[in-house]
Amino acid sequence: MDGTVGAPDEQPLLRYVAAARPAQQLVGEALKQVAGFALLLMTSPGRASLAEGALTAAADAAARAAEDIRAIPVPGRAAHHHHHMRAAAEALRRACAAALGRRGGVNRDDLVHALRAASDHLRATERLLPGFELIDFGQACCAAHAPPRFVCEVA
Repeated sequence: MDGTVGAPDEQPLLRYVAAARPAQQLVGEALKQVAGFALLLMTSPGRASLAEGALTAAADAAARAAEDIRAIPVPGRAAHHHHHMRAAAEALRRACAAALGRRGGVNRDDLVHALRAASDHLRATERLLPGFELIDFGQACCAAHAPPRFVCEVA
C-alpha cells in the first residue's frame, strides 16, 4: 500500500463514495422538503395542502434513495457509514408516511421523531467519511476566498 489516492486497495471505498454521495444528497433534499412541510403543517395547518405535491415528490425521492442505498456495494471500511445512510433513508420514509397520513390525524410526535432520526443519521454520515459534508463552507460568505475588504480587523 503506497497511501496515494486511488491506490488499488482504496478503489472499493472510492467507488462507494462516488455511488453514495448522490444518494446522501437525495436524502438531504427530501429531508428538507418534509421538514418544511412539517413546519407548515404545525404553524399553518390550513395551508399544508398547498405543499402536497412537494411532499409526494419527497416521498418518491426517499423511496428512490433507499433503493439506491441498498444497491451500493459496501466495502468493509464503509459499513458504519452505510448503516447510517440506510437508517437515514428509512427514517425519512417513516416521516413521509406520517406526513402523508395526516388526513386521519397525523401524530406530530411520530413525524418529528422520524425527522429527527433522519437528520441525526444524515449528520453521522458526514462525520464518518470525507466527501459527505452537508454544508459546503467553501461556498459560504465567510469563506477564505472572500475579498479582503469584508474582513474586519479587531484592534
